Amino acid sequence: MKILLDSSFIIAIFRKNDPLHQRAIKNRDILQNDCYISNGIISEVITILGQKTKDIALVRLAYNYMKDNFTVIDESDINMYNDNVFAIFEKYNKNKFILGFIDCSEVVIYDYCNIDYVVSFDSEFGLFEEIKLFELE
Repeated sequence: MKILLDSSFIIAIFRKNDPLHQRAIKNRDILQNDCYISNGIISEVITILGQKTKDIALVRLAYNYMKDNFTVIDESDINMYNDNVFAIFEKYNKNKFILGFIDCSEVVIYDYCNIDYVVSFDSEFGLFEEIKLFELE
């Protein structure tokens, strides 16, 4: 099974005082699948973990874990990547801005890589018609 991991799940795995940490640990078996992330997801995880924890050793651990265990999608390999992401961004943010650009990028990556499921703790992902969310416990 091919899984695209959102930053919210990865951050919750590494950030012990995250309100979703226990839930992430309970669902960590998902990591035994073929897991994908993008450079944008790496950026989000590194930035948010650093800002929230101020712990560079933890950030380095998360970075090394991601690059060693997940397939990293290089967005520049995807033709018209930013234009396609912006079309999704525009579609879901017409009246209010509730989905970020990186969140919308996951729809494009999902399609490009023929992903089976997205794993995310962000409830806004339920708005995307183009993806299937993995049901977490």
